[in-house]
Amino acid sequence: MIKQLLLMGVVFSIACLFSLLLTPCVRYWMKRFNIVDMPDARRVNTTPIPRSGGLAIVIAFFITASLAVCCAPFFHYEAVLTPAWMAFAGCSLVLVAVGFWDDCKGLPALFRLMVQIGVASIMYSAGVAFHLPSAWGEWTACTWVTLPLTIAWFIGLINAFNLIDGLDGLASGLAIIASLGMLGVSFYTGANFNALHPLMLPIFIGSILGFLRYNYNPASIFMGDSGSLFIGFSLATFALLLGRADAFVVSFGLPVLCLGIPMTDTFLAILRRTLRYVLYRKEGKKDGVMTADRNHVHHRLLSFARGNQRRAVLGLYGLAVALVVLGFISIVIKESKASIFLIGFAAFAYVIVRFMTEIELWDAGRLLSKPGSRMGRRTLAIPLYILADLVVMASAHLGLYFVLNPMLPTFTTGQHFNIFLIYVVPVALLLVFTQAYHRIWGRSTRKDSLMLVMAVFVGSLLSHIVISFVRPDWAHPLIRFHLLWALIVPLPMLGVRLLKSAFLQFLATAENRLLKKRSLHDTSIERILFYGAGINLRAYVTLYELNVTRNHAAMLGALDDNPGVRGRVFRDLPILGPLEYLEDKQHFERLKPTKILISTAAMRPERLEEIKAFCKAKGLKLTQFEQFEQQLYSPTEK
Repeated sequence: MIKQLLLMGVVFSIACLFSLLLTPCVRYWMKRFNIVDMPDARRVNTTPIPRSGGLAIVIAFFITASLAVCCAPFFHYEAVLTPAWMAFAGCSLVLVAVGFWDDCKGLPALFRLMVQIGVASIMYSAGVAFHLPSAWGEWTACTWVTLPLTIAWFIGLINAFNLIDGLDGLASGLAIIASLGMLGVSFYTGANFNALHPLMLPIFIGSILGFLRYNYNPASIFMGDSGSLFIGFSLATFALLLGRADAFVVSFGLPVLCLGIPMTDTFLAILRRTLRYVLYRKEGKKDGVMTADRNHVHHRLLSFARGNQRRAVLGLYGLAVALVVLGFISIVIKESKASIFLIGFAAFAYVIVRFMTEIELWDAGRLLSKPGSRMGRRTLAIPLYILADLVVMASAHLGLYFVLNPMLPTFTTGQHFNIFLIYVVPVALLLVFTQAYHRIWGRSTRKDSLMLVMAVFVGSLLSHIVISFVRPDWAHPLIRFHLLWALIVPLPMLGVRLLKSAFLQFLATAENRLLKKRSLHDTSIERILFYGAGINLRAYVTLYELNVTRNHAAMLGALDDNPGVRGRVFRDLPILGPLEYLEDKQHFERLKPTKILISTAAMRPERLEEIKAFCKAKGLKLTQFEQFEQQLYSPTEK
C-alpha cells in the first residue's frame, strides 16, 4: 500500500513538473502563431492573451501516464490497460484536436456536438457507462436507459467546463477540487489497485496544477477549448469509472456534487438561451441556444465581487469545496441512504435559485407576460406543466406509501418504480387526450377543471385494472392507496396551472426590491411615491406586473389622506399617510423619492396645488395616472 501511494506521489510530481515546463513553451508558440484571445464585450481580459494552453496539460498528462504504466510493476501496482483506457486515450486526442482547431479557426457548434456524441458512444462501447444503482431495479441495466444517460453525461460535462472557463484559473481550480474529491472517495470506498483511475487522478491533478501557476489571475495564458474539452471529458470518464452500481451516493450523488458548479452553469445556460430563443425568434434577433453570452455563474459572481476576479474565483472554489465535503459526509454517515445528499443538494439548489437565477426567472416572466406570443408561452408552459404533474404524482405516491406503509405489501425499489409507472402512464395519456396541456388555464372554466379531474380519475381506474390483471395479489391491498391517490392528485395539478399571476406578481415584487436598491446609486431609475391607494394604484401595479423586466422605476409606497388605510400594505407597498408625512425631513431622507404619481381621480383642487408646491420645493416630478400616465409638472420646466 505504501509503495502504491509513493508511486502516486511520484507521478503527481512528475506531471506537475512537466506542466510547469511545457506551459511557457506552449505560450511562446501560441504568441508566435497569433493564437490569442482578443478582448471583446463577452471576455474579461483587457489585453490579448495566448490560448490553447490546455495542450501543455494534455502533453504532460500522457507523457506521465505512459511513464507510470511502464514503471507501475516496480511499485507492485498492477496497472492494466483495459479497452476503456485505450478508448479514453484515442477519444481524448480527437477532442483535443477539435478543440485546438476551434481555437485557431473556429468550428460550427453542430460539428462539435456530433464529435462529442461520437466519442461518448465509443466510450460506452468500451464499457464506460452511466449506471444507476442496481437496487432501483433490473431496468437500470437496459441499454435504452444507460446509453442516453452516458451520452448526456459526457456531452454535459464536456460543455460544462467549456462554458465555465471564463475567469482566470476557474476551470483549472474546479477540476482540481473535483479530482481530489473523487480520489479521496476512491480510497475511502476501497481503491482497486488493478484499475488505472486511482493512478491517473494524481497525474491529472498534477498536470492541471502546473498549468494553474500560469493561468491564475493575472493569467498569462488561457486554457482554450483544447484544454477545457479534455478536462471535461476526463472528469466525466473518471466519475463513471469511480461509480458503483450498489450505492446511490457514490454512483450518482458524489459526481454531481463534485462537479456541481459546472453542471449547474450548463443547466442555467441551456435554460437561459432556450428562453431567449423563444423570446426573440420573431423579432429577427440572433439570440439562440448556441449563442454565447455574459450571464454565466462566474460572470454574475464577478459582478457581485465588483470586478475582482480573484474574489469571484475563490468564492466559487469555496462553494466547490463545500459540495465535495457534503459528498464525503453523505458517504461517511451512511452510504446506503440518500437523505444527506438530497438535503444538501436541496440546500445547494436553493442557493442557486435564490442568488444565481435572476436572469432566467426574469426571462421566464417576460415570456409569460409578453403580448402576442402565445406560441412562446405554450413552449414554456407545456414542459412546466408536464414536469409539475410528474412531481405532484411522485410526491403523492411517496407520501401515501409512507402513511399507509403498515397496510401495504413490502415492495422492492424496482417494484415501486413499476407501480409508479402503472399509475402515471394512463393519467398522462388521458391528460394529453383531453388537451390539458394546451388549454389557456389563465382563462379556464369549471368545465376545464372538471375535465382534468375526470382524466385523473379515469386514468387511475385504468391503472388499477392493469394492476388487477398483472398482479391480482396486489389489487386488494392497494385499493385505499389508489383511491386516496386519485383524490389528492387533481388539486395540486389545478393549483400549478393557476400560478401564472402569482409567479408574475412574485417577479414584479422581487424586481421592485432590486430597483429600490439600485436606484440609490443609479439616477436613471426613478423612485416613485403614489398619492392615492385606490383603484388607480391597483391598475398601475397590475401593469407593472405585466411589464416585468421592462420596468425602470422603483415603487416606494403610497400616500393617502384617508387615516383608515394608514399603516396597511398593498402589494408590498406601505401606505404611509398624507402629504404631511413627507414634510418630516427624516422620512423624506429615508425614502428619497424623485417623483410623486397621483393615482386618484377624486382630489380637491386645493390639495393638488399643495402637492405641486411641495414638488417644486423639493425638486420632484409630479405626474398623474388614469388610463395612462400624464405629466403635470417637471422641475426642468421654466
